[in-house]
Amino acid sequence: MPATDTVTRADAAHLLRRAGYGGSEAEITGLTGQSRRACVDAVMGFRSTDAIPVGPDVGVPGFVNKASQWDAHSDVISWWVDRMATLANPTTTPSPAPAAAADLPIYERLAFFWHDHFACAQDKVSDLPVMWDQIRTLRRMAMGSFDALVRAIAVHPAMLVHLDNQHNTVSEPQENFGRELMELYTCGVGEFTEADVVAMTSAWTGHNTVGWDNVNNFWDSTYVYDEGAHDFGTKTLFGYSANWNGIAQNSSERDTVNELVHGVRQGATARRIARKLFAWFAHREPSEATVQGLADVFVANGMSIGPLLRAILEHDEFWSATSRWGLVKNPTDYIATLVRRTGADAWDLGLHWRMYNMGQVPLDPPSVAGWGSDLGWLSTASAWGRGRFAGGMRWSATNTETGLGLLANLQDSGATNGVQTLLDLFGLEEVSSQTRSRLEEWFDEAHATDRWSIPPQGFMLGALTPEFQVY
Repeated sequence: MPATDTVTRADAAHLLRRAGYGGSEAEITGLTGQSRRACVDAVMGFRSTDAIPVGPDVGVPGFVNKASQWDAHSDVISWWVDRMATLANPTTTPSPAPAAAADLPIYERLAFFWHDHFACAQDKVSDLPVMWDQIRTLRRMAMGSFDALVRAIAVHPAMLVHLDNQHNTVSEPQENFGRELMELYTCGVGEFTEADVVAMTSAWTGHNTVGWDNVNNFWDSTYVYDEGAHDFGTKTLFGYSANWNGIAQNSSERDTVNELVHGVRQGATARRIARKLFAWFAHREPSEATVQGLADVFVANGMSIGPLLRAILEHDEFWSATSRWGLVKNPTDYIATLVRRTGADAWDLGLHWRMYNMGQVPLDPPSVAGWGSDLGWLSTASAWGRGRFAGGMRWSATNTETGLGLLANLQDSGATNGVQTLLDLFGLEEVSSQTRSRLEEWFDEAHATDRWSIPPQGFMLGALTPEFQVY
């Protein structure tokens, strides 16, 4: 399917599920009939010939600075899910392209991708404003230079604290960040040795934080380059002996980020990021030829993220049957989609605890490797968490007096029409014959015995259908 070919309604719905959190009837209709390229332009907010805008900047809401870290964290989760669920999907592309992007769903998808990639946790950082600022940075830099993104996150207070580089000094080297910079954030396993870890660690000595503030009695995690704590000796990294520095401070030093992103490890880094980004937006098993082709685009564009993402969204495999309904929603996707479809208020759902039960709390990934693959969300624990969440929503969603009043009078329908109404609510245009027939059987059984239960139980069943767990 060339980029100039016309997209169908199913194509448009697929794009909006992946570039955002699903589309409304009007949004899907608005993209239907346009070319693939025009649709990709619309969801990205600029054309391939435009300069890449800076991502949207959301500022710092007052709740981020609440004295209670738990309360502030809970508010951030509610705010972010609400933003994911309520931002409108564009169906046209602005001309000329803006210098700063509008609030588009794709930037929330990307911010969460980079949050999973550069995984830092509030549980260790213990500074909600710092965590907020890191996600804000990820959003603004989401489609720009990968080199600039790595540099910004490497010395961000959240990363300095989370991976202990705040304590990495020539007298007491700390290997956590040096190892993960290569293993997780750039070139990947197999592209470095233990000797490289030692050299990389030495290169990043002195990239620390201010530390304890005796005047105000608090730990100041602001980044500072401490020359007295840096190892200025010759180091051998990737086979090259030089005066390496994590981020070079002058022309006599060799820069590690430049080496990882543009130098000897560029190819490995390009392939790793291309593979991960493709798996996030398309499907989990791209061919090596696909990965290499995307990596070539990444390199040819100076390791700029926007052209790589565009190449993924325009790729034949993205639009193929392999990609369609090929990913399991993580809990954040699941809840954001459910809120978008139902119009529920994310602030009223107690998301911090609910998402803990599902196994994914934004700003608290379980490890430096993030949350893992989509298939991990098929676990029993995650399924029970979703079930409890849907069960908790069903009464407020269907109550006609105090709630949203969804599926009102569904019990007065026949099985065929009733099930179709249910599927329409959840945006399930493509369901298996087994799912449809089983729902119709349930409808007939409930209609014969407990008609009153059809709206609340139907809501729960719709939220838990196999097709609503994937996208």
